[in-house]
Amino acid sequence: MKLLSILIILLTSKTFAESAALETVRESDKLIIYSATDLNAIESVLEAFKIQNPQIALEYHEFDTQELDQTIRAESLANQPDVVISSAMDLQVRLVNDGYAQPVLGEAVAALPSWANWRNEVIGFTYEPIVFVYNKKAFQGKTVPLTHESLASVMRNEHDFFIHKVGSYDARRSGIGYLVATQDEVTSSISGRLQESLGRARTKVYGHTAILLDDIASGKLLFGYNLSGSYSLGREKRDSRIGVVIPQDYALVVSRAVFISKQAKHVSNAQRFVNFLISKEGQDVIAKKSELVALFPDIDSLVSQQDVQDQTINFHPIPLGPALMVYLDDSKRRRFIKAWENALLPSSSE
Repeated sequence: MKLLSILIILLTSKTFAESAALETVRESDKLIIYSATDLNAIESVLEAFKIQNPQIALEYHEFDTQELDQTIRAESLANQPDVVISSAMDLQVRLVNDGYAQPVLGEAVAALPSWANWRNEVIGFTYEPIVFVYNKKAFQGKTVPLTHESLASVMRNEHDFFIHKVGSYDARRSGIGYLVATQDEVTSSISGRLQESLGRARTKVYGHTAILLDDIASGKLLFGYNLSGSYSLGREKRDSRIGVVIPQDYALVVSRAVFISKQAKHVSNAQRFVNFLISKEGQDVIAKKSELVALFPDIDSLVSQQDVQDQTINFHPIPLGPALMVYLDDSKRRRFIKAWENALLPSSSE
């Protein structure tokens, strides 16, 4: 458990902690958040909200993306949280479509880009490009691939260098991994060829970004494909062993999606919190003090950190909306996962 001075309590599926101080707080002064966001990444945002709202006791529960979705569906109506946050945009949209949310009120919602707002019930508050990550020592004297096309080619041409040294998300078990893999197929005409190259490299798949980044930093892996930009860029700032590339040909952008539970017990506090996330003050905290990337980013700043020849990157935000549920259809999901396994993990399908 990590107990902050502002009385944020972290509860995970593995660790349960209670505070006697929290028990004395009036029920109306609480805010219960279920989130698939590392506490370290969002902690400064919670602190800033708490400073503005000292009367509200925050209770923060951290989950994996799929675990969060399953927990919300398994909980009784009486035990639903107030706010739900996840980067698995498709799972969030499906929860909202199934009636788990209520509208977010406030003027700030109207200023959101259309792709970051669906029905005023689920909104995006971050702008997180999907990136490549590499071990700097391993790539000394080598050209780092800056596009999906160049990555597919270099993995084919330098097979011995990449074999067993590439990592990515496990689309079968990671909500964000499945979302990004399906959106790659929608966005790119070379996604199939790239998956075959990843398969030939015997790519290792992971459920957690932190472990994947640890292995790249240590040299156990040399390259990471399609990783969360927020976590990767945050790690790059404090770990000189890794480098991050925002792909130049196209960069999928995930927006961490938030909704207010239809069964929220602390509705006014939930509305205040979600509006803070998309307010100027909240976005400023996200941009300057957190390991997340603000919804209204300084694109020039993001690009200036990259080795971009013409100073342009084709950012491709994933829109919140019903189209995201297409790949959640059971039969379509099974077909996609089977094809993904055949291409990326050929040994698992033999």
